[in-house]
Amino acid sequence: MKSVAKQCPVFYICFNQLNSKINPLASIRMIHIKYLILLLLFYGTTIWRTFAHITLPKLISDGMVLQREQAIRIWGWAAPQEKVSVKFRGHEATTITNAQGKWQINLPALPAGGPYDMEIHGENSIIINDILLGDVWFCSGQSNMELPISRVEPKYSAEIAVANDPFIRQFNVPLSYSFSSPADDVKIGTWKAVTPKQVLAFSAVGYFFAKELNKKLNIPIGIIKCAVGGSPIEAWLSEDVLQKYPDQLAKTHLYKDSSLVNSIKKTDEEKIKNWRDDLDSRDQGVLNKPKWYDTTYSFTAKRVADIPGNWDEQNLFADIGVTKGKFNGSVWFKKEIEITDSRAIQHALLVLGRIVDSDEVYVNGTFVGSTGYQYPPRRYTIPNGVLKRGKNTIVIRVISQNGQGAFIADKDYKLKTPVGTIDLKGEWSYQVGCSAPPFPNDLVTFQYQPAGLFNGMASPIFQYNIKGILWYQGESNIERYQSYQALLGDLISEWRSKWNNPHLPFLYVQLPNYNPKQQEPEESQWASLREVQRQSLAIPNTGMAVAIDLGEWNDIHPLDKKNIAQRLALLAFKTAYHQRHVIAHGPTVSSWQVKHHEVILHFDTHGSALKAKATNKSLGFCLAGSDGKFVWAKSTIKGNSIILSNPSIQRPVWVRYAWADNPVADIYNIQGLPATPFEIKVVGNQSF
Repeated sequence: MKSVAKQCPVFYICFNQLNSKINPLASIRMIHIKYLILLLLFYGTTIWRTFAHITLPKLISDGMVLQREQAIRIWGWAAPQEKVSVKFRGHEATTITNAQGKWQINLPALPAGGPYDMEIHGENSIIINDILLGDVWFCSGQSNMELPISRVEPKYSAEIAVANDPFIRQFNVPLSYSFSSPADDVKIGTWKAVTPKQVLAFSAVGYFFAKELNKKLNIPIGIIKCAVGGSPIEAWLSEDVLQKYPDQLAKTHLYKDSSLVNSIKKTDEEKIKNWRDDLDSRDQGVLNKPKWYDTTYSFTAKRVADIPGNWDEQNLFADIGVTKGKFNGSVWFKKEIEITDSRAIQHALLVLGRIVDSDEVYVNGTFVGSTGYQYPPRRYTIPNGVLKRGKNTIVIRVISQNGQGAFIADKDYKLKTPVGTIDLKGEWSYQVGCSAPPFPNDLVTFQYQPAGLFNGMASPIFQYNIKGILWYQGESNIERYQSYQALLGDLISEWRSKWNNPHLPFLYVQLPNYNPKQQEPEESQWASLREVQRQSLAIPNTGMAVAIDLGEWNDIHPLDKKNIAQRLALLAFKTAYHQRHVIAHGPTVSSWQVKHHEVILHFDTHGSALKAKATNKSLGFCLAGSDGKFVWAKSTIKGNSIILSNPSIQRPVWVRYAWADNPVADIYNIQGLPATPFEIKVVGNQSF
């Protein structure tokens, strides 16, 4: 009987109770237990089935998009040796689960279409509804792939308002990391179709890419969003691949110790809490009665700051003896505005650009919003009843963590009302709440550690057939650009292997322009990583969307995700859909000649023609001799060639184009696609 009881937890509990020493006062309870066991013996098979129900991975669920024209793989779990069958579109297949209760069934490839239903039968039955057959794209990388439509809503509000397409769907893979082993499934997730509400959570790049494909191909498109802001490429590689990178592998091995991970998490949480508690305990704006955001409080210090602006450039803390780049702590900013129209006090939106690092905002003493780090745009809805006719006060408490406090320039700072906009740029009064030491800089972000995201997020997806991969990542590897080409090659190779498709299209975004414009030729880690990305095009069946003109100097998360997506779509049409007539690339150098002090670059325009966007004489080119010192080059376009020269360079050795964090880049084709940034060593007459 004990062996029978062990097969079911309920049996086992009851059996143990019977075999334990029972107090005589519990004899009546024992009679009830015996009766319960008789019932369990009678219904034992039914109860076991309850514990052995077929379960499915989160991806295999209502609303899923299955990859057309490829074998359809359905898998899951049940009791060991359980018979499982799948029926779909007139096809049926059966299998028996293995000793671990795992099962997999392959159905024949089918054309695009839907919606359809699928039946799965075993000891229980499951019906999956609203299934589409189309193309599925895996969208991965860091924040610029993760960035949802909600973050770019100001730029695309009209499109979002009418977004309604049941044939474009997204599955969002939630953040999860593991250092012990690859996960079998994601923690949560459902397929969502495009509606004005649901699309806000879609990857912006992924959505606009899917929209372009759906429009041109007229088939359902599914995107699997599997991206984590700030993640380096090493986090997306397996432990096996990391054997080639001992320093990275050592971190993976270190964090296999879950007790160590938990200890570090606890310690880091305490560091953050202690830093913030110490700040709040000394901040005069918090301690004061009334508090500094209260309408009854008037700033006593006669200090004025210009917003937007960098705090160091304005030398805001000279009178308290703080040198540039050294102030950490809280600063309170206040501005009074006048509202004369009663219609302006309803449905108002406060737009405060970007603030370094975190902020809390109060309007007329009422808290209206906060943001915990520097990158998101500040857009705070002001509740009805907060604004009033006459004088209104806006107070911002800003916390600087690393000595770089700022209200970022070239961003909007305004109050939007139903009857107009009030500009908030200009003078604000300010007071220092308190200074603080720098924020702890030794914290461990575990989702950034090697192999963690491969195991926790990518691995559960590999069994699900896809059409191709979109990759937008690199910002977190800029300082280690020298190793990026090998890492990217390893990632492409490994992911293709995991999907069992050596030719799986892999399309990626070259990093866009960022940081202030240069005045003279300069060295650049951003440019160096772009060059590594360009060289990775040597890997077959890859494509690179050039985005050197789509960035923003003051925002690492540029809003223009639509043009990036459309350039990726052009690459998809060319690479994945073999539409040879599509012009998917801007001009690329095909060969060159060196004649005396001139360099003649010959371009492949991919069926188009060269075009200069501006009249800048350099057009973004610079030259260097053997000393490696670059100077701007005079540039002359002749047909599909460009002639470069500079009187100071008699024997050119190096040519660079669009080489800076945020470079001059003026060469396009007539379709408006930019030339690819590059660096080449020109020796004699050669070609790429």
